[in-house]
Amino acid sequence: MEEKKFRLRLNLFDCIVVLAALAVGAFLLWRALEPEAPVEVTPQTTSTVRYTVRFQRWAPGTSKLIQIGDQIADNVKNYQIGEVVTVQAVPAKLQVLDQEGRRYVQAELEGYEDVLVTILAPCTVTDSAITVGGGYSVRVGGTVYLKGEGYMGSGQIVALEQEVQG
Repeated sequence: MEEKKFRLRLNLFDCIVVLAALAVGAFLLWRALEPEAPVEVTPQTTSTVRYTVRFQRWAPGTSKLIQIGDQIADNVKNYQIGEVVTVQAVPAKLQVLDQEGRRYVQAELEGYEDVLVTILAPCTVTDSAITVGGGYSVRVGGTVYLKGEGYMGSGQIVALEQEVQG
């Protein structure tokens, strides 16, 4: 019995697939080796930023865990993002619908307290953001996930002050 020898037969569809694969490979190689366009450097200034975070609905007395001088880190990426300057416990507020006036009002939530923590940190200021800790963006209204020695929490940034040093 004769052994059949392998014979390469290409039809039109095979040629189209091979040419398309070669074209994609050439395009990807060209994009990888293409020199990058020069990037405009935005001017940066270094300064100090003081921002206040509101931790909501904590059990009464829990705010005593946070001490002035504590180093604060981001709970997600572990960036060092400042030092605690002040800690203030205030009654917890909740936004509820006033049935008579048909509008939202602030009401006190009994059995809980909100904790206002002011943090001081060196920062870099650009046109688009204020960053602390090597890349952690700080904005009023943004939620932050913080941890200190023996505690952690999340809250919104409610105030931000910047001191420009040049």
